[in-house]
Amino acid sequence: MEEKELNQKLYDMFKEMLLVLEDAKVGFFTQNQTILTEAETKLTAILTSNLPFTEDLVKKERKTDAEKKYLNLLPQLQLMAVNIRNLINEKKKKIESHLLFTDKAMNEIRELYTLLQGQFQDATDYILTKNFHLRMHIKTGMESLFKKADEYVTGHETRLITGLCMPKASYSYIALVDTMKTVSRELASFSEKL
Repeated sequence: MEEKELNQKLYDMFKEMLLVLEDAKVGFFTQNQTILTEAETKLTAILTSNLPFTEDLVKKERKTDAEKKYLNLLPQLQLMAVNIRNLINEKKKKIESHLLFTDKAMNEIRELYTLLQGQFQDATDYILTKNFHLRMHIKTGMESLFKKADEYVTGHETRLITGLCMPKASYSYIALVDTMKTVSRELASFSEKL
């Protein structure tokens, strides 16, 4: 398979995953468990539909350079998928457990999520364009997200100490932030390898 075809396959997969991220965002901020479950179902469908192609490619004896490159990206793709699923599951757990976040914490999650979606969109566009500046923007997007996340976690710890945040909600908040950081890091790593 040629590089152009493989890039189109990756691009299509990323476009679908962007829709999953948007659904997960809507489900979380509207506290709608059904939308989150649908997002998880869509993610599973994306992964399942690409599995036969990937398995056939792995079994193929003679691989083109483009195919080898695609297979080299699999660890990042798998880690992204696992962590997007983790992100959805953490959101579902928060709703199921009736955990309340402060308005500040919700705004922080919203801002980090917006940064992550922007970085994911940049990575999606980069797949087809291979624009160097876009790749650098993906990396700086990760750095920006990490800086804000670390700042927010420090502020969160202060809120926890002063009693504004409850320990049970704290765990959920930290898990969401860490999962977004992991997806962001894998997006940057993916773009570097691409």
